[in-house]
Amino acid sequence: MNNGKKSDTQKYNYSHKSNRGRRGGSSKLVFIILLSLLILALIAAIALVVVDLVGSAGSTTDGPDSESTAEPSVGTEHSLSHAIDGNSESYMLSFANQSAGSYFSCEFDALADVGEVIVASTHPDYYIRGCEVQLLSGGDWITIGVFGNAAAEKTYTVGSVTLNATAVRILLTSDFDALWALNELTVTDKNGNPVHLKAPFSGTNAAEVPVDTTTPPEVTTEVKVEVTEPPVTEPPALGYTTIEMSNTNLYTGALILVNAQYAYHFPASEARLLTVYNEYVANNYRCNYFDDTSMQLDATATRNILALANALYTETGLNWLKMGTGYRSYEVQQGLADRYPTTAALPGYSEHHTGLGVDLQIWDREKGVTYNFDEPNQNCQTIYSWISANAYKYGYVRRFAPDKDNITYITSDRWHYRYVGVPHAYYMTANNLCLEEYLAWLESFTYEGSHLFINDVEGKNYEIYFVPAENGTSTTLPVPTDPTAYTVSGNNFSGYIVTVTLN
Repeated sequence: MNNGKKSDTQKYNYSHKSNRGRRGGSSKLVFIILLSLLILALIAAIALVVVDLVGSAGSTTDGPDSESTAEPSVGTEHSLSHAIDGNSESYMLSFANQSAGSYFSCEFDALADVGEVIVASTHPDYYIRGCEVQLLSGGDWITIGVFGNAAAEKTYTVGSVTLNATAVRILLTSDFDALWALNELTVTDKNGNPVHLKAPFSGTNAAEVPVDTTTPPEVTTEVKVEVTEPPVTEPPALGYTTIEMSNTNLYTGALILVNAQYAYHFPASEARLLTVYNEYVANNYRCNYFDDTSMQLDATATRNILALANALYTETGLNWLKMGTGYRSYEVQQGLADRYPTTAALPGYSEHHTGLGVDLQIWDREKGVTYNFDEPNQNCQTIYSWISANAYKYGYVRRFAPDKDNITYITSDRWHYRYVGVPHAYYMTANNLCLEEYLAWLESFTYEGSHLFINDVEGKNYEIYFVPAENGTSTTLPVPTDPTAYTVSGNNFSGYIVTVTLN
């Protein structure tokens, strides 16, 4: 008995069969290996094609060996790839020889409290030139990062953002004849969680945010306003005197016109400016938010815009008014013109130089969202309606109305308000006149002829007349003998407007 054990012969025969099988299997193994290598080679070839398509994102040739060599030849149209995968926070895009104003953007799946945005070019041969990173917040594109035009970088990171937004946009800011390649865009919230992006899209001539004017065209004709003949009234024979007004005052006052045709004359000192936030704190005014606590305005304009904000809160209970850009220096405007050569006003020709213009929006503190006045939101509509009906009481008018583009040469906006003084704001609002039209209209009311009377504006009556500037260094100006009864403003081009408070 073998007690269930295999015999030595069985062991031998088993081993012998096994050896014969191993020799036959060797040929099969070689065949399998060769076939596997062929399959792997095919997969690698396919992968290279896919990588080339995705990595180039629209390029038609391979990139250079280094950034110092000639730029790769790339089509002039925007080219977007699909998402790296079907549910990704990163997308592929490249630009080639695009001009400033070209952009691409991605919407978010939902409102996100953004904490960080990373823009990168991970391809070894591609890079990023000057760009501006923006977030869509409350209907406006808000710039959160600006990167130099000349640099050829691989990654830009904007951190510590903390801004509620619904989309991100990368705006090209120069006209370098070079490849702009972005193949990664990652957005995270303030807790470091990824913000999911929808499919990207591209465009050109992105709307400017937050610049208020356009490059001025050549203006060769004066503003023409059709008006009725003013009633003839005799100027008062008594109670008036004359003063010598230095013609440097032609460029100062609440009614100066700064636009595409007339540049602002910068004074030696800006002592007339106040920091709006400091006045707000010191006097317990009501205003919900400031874009910049160092924002400045003309002293009178400052006190009146804060009084407006206070009255808005008192009468509506909505403490939502947000104050943005006020005074802007020549140097700041120059920087904007450099960044937005096709959309920003030339330095010297922005109304923000006057310190009389302010950008207003609506800030929902609870939601952390900024709105424009035309948002379909009940609180926004309440605020906008109130400001439209009451701004004149504080001397403010909406500067650029939608039906005045052909006169102001500025595309209408919803946020820029200008201080002109109470009676003038009332008259302009009641008669739908922009500042260019109003100043032209006032020239028909001379001291020697007819005067403009504006009655019962917040319980006061006003008399207004125009005095042309004389040649030389000064102008003889007829004014009331009581120096507290009138104000004088130059119009920045032809003469002086005298505003008399009658009671």
